[in-house]
Amino acid sequence: MAISSSNAAAAPKVRKVETLTSGTSWTVPTGVEFVNATLIGGGGGGSGSPGLNNAGTSSNGADGLGGQIISTTVTTTPGASIAYAIGAGGAASTAGGTTTFTGATSAAGGNAGAGNSATGSAGNAGLVALNYGGAGGTSNNGTSGGAGGAGQIILEYWV
Repeated sequence: MAISSSNAAAAPKVRKVETLTSGTSWTVPTGVEFVNATLIGGGGGGSGSPGLNNAGTSSNGADGLGGQIISTTVTTTPGASIAYAIGAGGAASTAGGTTTFTGATSAAGGNAGAGNSATGSAGNAGLVALNYGGAGGTSNNGTSGGAGGAGQIILEYWV
């Protein structure tokens, strides 16, 4: 008598990673019941350099701080649409925006550099530079701080 098996081995799932840097909604792929979400808030803008003070010495503006990084697992329904918002990088001397993903904790934007608001280089977005706030203004020329880098959401799931 032949024995048959109705429990054929399931095909292994494949890991997928998506990075969201714009848009407002993400559609859950077929077969995905949970997603690991890493939210990164927008970087804060750098402060301006005040230029020379009364004593004739100069100082640099302070760099903005990188946005908060939060990782969480979100239970999902295949085919559902999940709303999100990407935190904008802060302009000179302003905080970065909050990044949100429905069902997950929000990631706050980074604080602005302390000091005067008066143009430094822009911050870098992304995980390559975890502190992606804007650069402070350079010494004694009275420049403003740079803008912070925008936030993002990194999604990891298996299909």
